[in-house]
Amino acid sequence: MLDEPKGEQYWISTDTELKIDPNAPEWAKKEFKEYMKLMSNKPDKDGMVKLY
Repeated sequence: MLDEPKGEQYWISTDTELKIDPNAPEWAKKEFKEYMKLMSNKPDKDGMVKLY
């Protein structure tokens, strides 16, 4: 299980997307980008999502 992101308070959720506050510190922007990359993986033929 993944830990809760430390910079989550900088995340902006709309009806259609999740993005990072442009005024967020660089570490939070990097964390957001890495987290979104992890969460964008597609399930394999067995329905499993692999986190790398």
